[in-house]
Amino acid sequence: MKTMLTRQERLALLLYLMGDEATQMAREGIPASARAEVDQALEDFREYPPEQDEIDLVVEDFENYFRMALQNQPQAADGEDDDEDGPRIFQIAEETFDVELEPIKKFEKPRLTGDVIRDLNQMHPYQVAHALKDEHPTAAAIVLRKLANEHAAKTLEFLPELIRPKVFLELARPSKVTLMIQQRIFAKTLELALSVEEREIEVESSQKMANMMRSLPRSLRGPMLDELQKRDKALSESVRNLLYRFDDLNRLSDRDMQKLLGQCQTDQLVLALQDVEPELLEKVLSNMSKRAKEALQEEIEFKANAPAEEIEEARSAVAKTLGTLCEAGEVSID
Repeated sequence: MKTMLTRQERLALLLYLMGDEATQMAREGIPASARAEVDQALEDFREYPPEQDEIDLVVEDFENYFRMALQNQPQAADGEDDDEDGPRIFQIAEETFDVELEPIKKFEKPRLTGDVIRDLNQMHPYQVAHALKDEHPTAAAIVLRKLANEHAAKTLEFLPELIRPKVFLELARPSKVTLMIQQRIFAKTLELALSVEEREIEVESSQKMANMMRSLPRSLRGPMLDELQKRDKALSESVRNLLYRFDDLNRLSDRDMQKLLGQCQTDQLVLALQDVEPELLEKVLSNMSKRAKEALQEEIEFKANAPAEEIEEARSAVAKTLGTLCEAGEVSID
């Protein structure tokens, strides 16, 4: 019985476990000098199936080949059913899973059942997302498919913003990763999720960049944002939207406030000023004509019970208008 395998034999055994299609694609990336030895090892495994201790050795070392294995998986044709011959996977009913939406500092360890899918569904979505944040989108999609819908949606939300779209697209592609590899992914994800004992205070990359840029002169911000636009249009737009904030209105001169108010839509301004600090409200009203001031105050009272999300959306729109004027040099923030 073998207890040690060469590097080529380990690779051959991994490909053997993944199946013929993945093997054919992976062979193209194997150097010619090593391909013959890998091919011979594959033939040996087909003629004499590997012992369990050999499989355990390779699976235990799977992380070394993890990314290569996923990147070489063929995509299924549209319409093909995923896991057609696989076992039925348990999912928690939607009405029994209560996703914790409020930030918490500590996570209590759940009582594990031994069913890895059931146990993943017991974990907080933040913990699962944290376990997947550095993995290939294909691996993340494999896990999300086995989570209850509400859990999967919240887990996707907690993933880093730059990989969310990639993971979402992978969900539309049926996986052809073998059941053994999937089970290893589930087990490793659960292990990593259990290691997340508390929630970190994380700031998205776009917010970090916006925070840094706010301290730079406008003459420096422009070229940097233009260069970012060339490399990552979505990230550039996100940074621009976060660069200016609604509370920046406190820093405007009366003249610049009047310019801003002339560019804002009345319905947005009415919502944005709901529950605002008295000082800011007075600053806005003092830069309006008597008639406009009275009309605005009346509308503000009429919209007094506006939903919080509508208020935030309106404030973001006003901040975006402020940013446009600032970047054009028409107003400035002291």
